[in-house]
Amino acid sequence: MNQILEGILEAIEDEIRAQKHYAMLAERAEDPEVKKFFEQLKIEEENHEKILRNRYEAFSKMLKTAKGE
Repeated sequence: MNQILEGILEAIEDEIRAQKHYAMLAERAEDPEVKKFFEQLKIEEENHEKILRNRYEAFSKMLKTAKGE
């Protein structure tokens, strides 16, 4: 079961890396439309991170309940 939590944490790290990458691409973009595109991708990755964090918390609580903590 900890494998699931570890997998979620790895996915969160991936989302954070993607956010940084898109932010860098947006910062370098000279074309406003390109900048906007990468900024939108960064926002989508932030939303993915939030979803994963919520799932991590929910699964952690479920495991604690199953263990009787």
